[in-house]
Amino acid sequence: MGYSTIDTHCHLDIIREQGQSIEETLEKSRKVGVDRLVQIGIDLPSSIEAVRISETHSTNELQISYSIGCHPTETHEFPNADQILDLAKSRIYDPHFAAIGEIGVDLYHDASTRFQQNDVLRKFLQFSSEYKLPVVIHSRDAFSDTYEALKEFKTKAFGVIHCFTYDYEAAKQFVDLGYYISFSGIVTFKSATDIQEAAKKIPLESMLIETDAPFLSPMPHRGKRNDSSHLPYVLEKMFSLRTEPNAEVADRIYQNSIKFTERKAYHHA
Repeated sequence: MGYSTIDTHCHLDIIREQGQSIEETLEKSRKVGVDRLVQIGIDLPSSIEAVRISETHSTNELQISYSIGCHPTETHEFPNADQILDLAKSRIYDPHFAAIGEIGVDLYHDASTRFQQNDVLRKFLQFSSEYKLPVVIHSRDAFSDTYEALKEFKTKAFGVIHCFTYDYEAAKQFVDLGYYISFSGIVTFKSATDIQEAAKKIPLESMLIETDAPFLSPMPHRGKRNDSSHLPYVLEKMFSLRTEPNAEVADRIYQNSIKFTERKAYHHA
């Protein structure tokens, strides 16, 4: 039996740039049970486009929420941080506006901008805490920087660690700060044993799933362009890792995703 799912992190605009229309992506996704997705902003132009995509492509069958943010590798966009936050402020009352992000620290691509990345992250975390908006956190090879920043805003900011790539101990520390942990297609890779252990052990109430499409296609599509229609492969992997009944896993992740898109932390009643 198929389950309803929500893709909590995708890039419809980049999928389109790679040759597949938004209409085709949404049609494929609807057919496999995806009924909501979050279109992610990574800089000022893509955040503006995320708003437009939500407004023009949302339907009763597949709602499109969006985020507004500044990706840590988009360092050329750091001077536009205030403009990005002005855009976010102007959309505060839009129910499709789900989160601030993606934001974070990425030391894999360029560690030389570490201090600027940390400054921008805190700027956005401050905004998040003021307006009670969840954050979408990108963290690559930067656990300590990320954790220290989020710890500074404990009880003030909340959100999700997207495309989680650390181990269970790291996941537990993020969960203890009040963050969802979101698993992408990477969790289906045979080599991803640390990530799989985290997916086995964290509280089900703190778990989300995503595609990060067009990146990180799950097995058996690894290496090919990803889209939201591949989300069931990530859910199936969760079934194999968790001890709870499949229906309970699917329902809990779905309810978690609803809460996230409605700006609620995982521990929110």
